[in-house]
Amino acid sequence: MRKPALLLPLLPVVTLAACAAGEVDIAAEEAAVRQVDHDIVVAGNAHDIEGLLECVADDARMLPPNAPPVVGKDAIRDVAAAMLSPEFEVRHDLDEVVVSRGGDLAYVSYSYELTFTGPEGTPVTETGKDISIYKKDASGSWKLAIDMWSSNEPAAIQGGEG
Repeated sequence: MRKPALLLPLLPVVTLAACAAGEVDIAAEEAAVRQVDHDIVVAGNAHDIEGLLECVADDARMLPPNAPPVVGKDAIRDVAAAMLSPEFEVRHDLDEVVVSRGGDLAYVSYSYELTFTGPEGTPVTETGKDISIYKKDASGSWKLAIDMWSSNEPAAIQGGEG
């Protein structure tokens, strides 16, 4: 009976060591998310669809303004192919990167300036804001899970006056 009692003072040390082993290095995870976010911008500006998709989760969702969700890599590939015209260029300024305490989810908010081919075939530049959610995949790599953005310009009135 005395032997277990001798180990009792070690319980807090063992408990603290177990907790410390599971700690997340939030700064390192934030840097990793920033890198993936940067890689997406670089791939987009290089018109590299496959490079962009390497940074995207298989079940990712894009939530464009005034349009239905785009779900999954195949659908995102189709949208990216249409968007990445020769005029396509994006610049964004990160406002905030927040990583969960568990280290498996993060969000990035930023403002952007995007140039693309407009409906009349001429380059159009749009400014707006975006929030992107990242998650870790099974290998521990950060992947874009959800991307939602909107222009700073007022929405066009659809259907005329009424």
